[in-house]
Amino acid sequence: MRAPVVLRYFDAQGRAQSLRHALADAEIPFEDIRVQTADWASHKNDPDFAGSFGSLPTLSWDGAVIAETLPIASFLARRLGHYSGIDDARVAVLEGVSSCCYLEVGQRVGELLWADVLYPGADRTKALPRLLVRMLDKLSRVEALLPRDRWLGGEKPTVADFFAAEAAEVMQYILGPDRLAPLRSRLPLLFAHAERIRMRPAILRAWGRRPPNFTASPTEQSAVERLRSLDLSAVVHA
Repeated sequence: MRAPVVLRYFDAQGRAQSLRHALADAEIPFEDIRVQTADWASHKNDPDFAGSFGSLPTLSWDGAVIAETLPIASFLARRLGHYSGIDDARVAVLEGVSSCCYLEVGQRVGELLWADVLYPGADRTKALPRLLVRMLDKLSRVEALLPRDRWLGGEKPTVADFFAAEAAEVMQYILGPDRLAPLRSRLPLLFAHAERIRMRPAILRAWGRRPPNFTASPTEQSAVERLRSLDLSAVVHA
């Protein structure tokens, strides 16, 4: 009997939500293990759980344990047939989209929300405007690659499409509903793309299991409220 597909991460969107959506959309049954931060120490040094690098997410598939977000994304894209019939140059474009959205948006937001732990004394309110300029620039470059009526890989979404959609989702999350209209005006194709992903039947069915928080930080909600209260009009409306 084939071993189950298992994805392990914390009970947060973070590095894993794009991967969860890729599996759900492909209708691949998988065990979605969500580790509580209090239990993480007991798993960190187990290579069958935390991989070679002692971190999450990890993916188990047919006996292999794949570690680190971008290698998992690449592995899934190949296993799910997203690169079938696509040449290496196009594969590099797709993986570039995933990398940009993960590193330039997801990881930066994660570090911002964990700033009190990672960078004691750091002022999130001063960091966000600077980071936002860069994130919006990167997302405008991702948007330029999005086709209007198809997906990045053609007729069906690829892993890269899910990373692009999640980048839009996290921007909405940290900036709040009051800034959604200017964000949509600035990045219309990207936000339409995220909506199309959200409305896919399998994603709709899985949406109720989506964690409410982006990170596992216990202070995330207060940090998000503080960031949403900032005057960012000069950046968002630029």
